[in-house]
Order: sequence, then C-alpha cells, then structure tokens
Amino acid sequence: MATFAEPLPEFFGRSRLLILNFADIPSATPAVENIAVYFAEMQDMGRDPKAPENRQAFNDKLLAQTGVRYLVSRYGEDRQSMLAGSSIYKEGRTIHLGVDIFARNLEPVLSPCDGVIIRIGREPEGHSFGNYLIIKPDDQSLPYVFLGHLGSEHREPGKVRTGDVVARLGDYHDNENGGWSRHLHFQLLSAGPAEDAVPVGYASRASFPSLSRLYPDPQPYMPLLCR
Repeated sequence: MATFAEPLPEFFGRSRLLILNFADIPSATPAVENIAVYFAEMQDMGRDPKAPENRQAFNDKLLAQTGVRYLVSRYGEDRQSMLAGSSIYKEGRTIHLGVDIFARNLEPVLSPCDGVIIRIGREPEGHSFGNYLIIKPDDQSLPYVFLGHLGSEHREPGKVRTGDVVARLGDYHDNENGGWSRHLHFQLLSAGPAEDAVPVGYASRASFPSLSRLYPDPQPYMPLLCR
C-alpha cells in the first residue's frame, strides 16, 4: 500500500499523541500533560482556555517538557468538551475528520507526496481553516491531501515533489491561520473537491459514517502518525 511522507520535518520521529477527548484521558495522566486539567484551571481563573494564546501556552509547555517537536491528535475524535459553547458545538458537529499536528514554531509544511497543488484558498472568518491548499497525488491509489491553518506565504498551484516546502504554519495573530494555536490540519479526501467547496472539518455522530468515507482516516497511509 502506498503511503505518505512526513508533512512536517522530523514528524515521524519526534511526535507524541495528545488526547483531546476529555473522557478518554487516562486518570493517571500527569496534570501538565492533561488538557482537561488545564481547561479547568483556566476557567477557574476566569480565562478562556480556547483562546489561541492560551492553547499555545499549554502546547509549548508540554512540548518543552517532553522534548518532542509535535503533538498529534486522533482521527474521529469527539471534541465536545473543548468545543462547548462554539457554533460547531451548537450544530452538534464535534467529531474531527482529520488530525491536528501542534507545534511551538511556525514550521515549514512539506508536500507528503509527488503531486499537483490543485487549489489554494483562504477562509477569512475566525475559527476557520485560514489559508489552505489541496494536493492531488500522482499516485492514484493515494487520496487527495488537504492542509489547513497555513501562513499567508505558500506555493501557488502547480507541480510539487515529496518534501518540497509548500507553506509554513500560520500564526493566530491577525487571524492568519483562522484564529487557532499553531498547528497543521491534515485531512484526506477520497475524491477531488467540488469547485470552490472547502472540506468539512467536523461531523456529527449521525453524519460521521458517511463523511468518514469522503474524508478517510490518515492512519493507514501514515503508519507512524500517532505513536
């Protein structure tokens, strides 16, 4: 089976899992590694734990303590505890359809395959994908790749090779990346997107079975994704 290369430098060797479904966090998890504990502490202090600068502070501390370069979420994860009060939560769409790769710095984003950037775009509103691009792999056995929350400087549509720098991670200042802590949204598409359509990032429980066929789990294509 064909697989993807690293979408970020040293991703396969310097990543660790970050569980974002509060109900799935093991009870023995140290407080510094437990984002549910962090959210509760922020709320006790009257601060919004969902604010990008506060999320970034949690990520930075955990990255420094563990010595890894990236924190990686799980595909199909229910994030209702983190999304409470948001418009997505009110719509019942809390199951994530990609994986998020969190970083301290504005890392270079690499093409994970030989292919063609078929679209670049930007969602200007808050809590969106911000800058994004879509890659069609040359290998037709691989799904399309959607990369979101990018910086404003990125490659234009056209041919790319595996490992080419296609962008950098966007920052939350000026809403460059859609207003989130620094991370890459990595999502797969089983077919090319309709013209001007932007992939859906979250599903409801009812829609997840059908949407997961449109946006499949990246794990089989990147075996070391969440180790």
